[in-house]
Amino acid sequence: MQPSRRLALTTLPALLWPSTGPQAQTPSPPLRLVTGELPPMAMPGEPGQRGVLVDLVEAMLKRGELAAQVEFYPWARAMLLAAEKPRTLILPLNRTPDREGRFQWLVKLYAQHFVFLTLAGKPRVENAAQLRTLRVSGLRGSSNLGKLQQQGILADRIYPATSISDMHRALERGLVDAVYGSEIIHTDAWRRAGRDPAKLQAGLALESADVWLAAQGGITDAEVARLNEAHDAMLADGSIERLFKRYGLKVRLEDLR
Repeated sequence: MQPSRRLALTTLPALLWPSTGPQAQTPSPPLRLVTGELPPMAMPGEPGQRGVLVDLVEAMLKRGELAAQVEFYPWARAMLLAAEKPRTLILPLNRTPDREGRFQWLVKLYAQHFVFLTLAGKPRVENAAQLRTLRVSGLRGSSNLGKLQQQGILADRIYPATSISDMHRALERGLVDAVYGSEIIHTDAWRRAGRDPAKLQAGLALESADVWLAAQGGITDAEVARLNEAHDAMLADGSIERLFKRYGLKVRLEDLR
């Protein structure tokens, strides 16, 4: 057999079957996207009707040629999945000091403002001195519960609710005096449930927080870059501002950057 023919035959298997040695690259596991039911930011529905931030992230994924199917859970469960499972995206996650080292912070989506809300006709929460006498509801699994305790509210006066609707029912039934959370989420959820917007009043604002798309880990540098490039392009061409307006949400441009 000619040497050249012998070389061709010995190299043929390597051409037909990819190497399984250490140099071979294994594909990354698929991405997941988890969230809670937090209208108008996130809510079950058809594509394009899943809440302003879910729609935004799905559009970013499409532009970045990435794929992840959104899954809805109670917020505490979504947090648990994101904290335990690499390559699990979560939104909307507040970027707080205690979470800083636990997550990959991929893209800032929005800056939201947290307030105390009470029923119209009841005392409005106007100063921190009132807080220690109140029974307050916060969302289970959110950073808001820790914030309430930092303000001196005893744990037995804090009602951890499983959902926004649970918080509103507790307020209507007199189980709590106030709810604490994102003003935009609570006022929108109240209206969507058919309640009179005039019966809910916003009071003291304790803080603002940047809301991010995040993950526990496993997102590659290339994927992070593609997500940010898609977000920057949508911000530049006005797509993000138009998306908020489509949901009837007034937005300040500085809250989107």
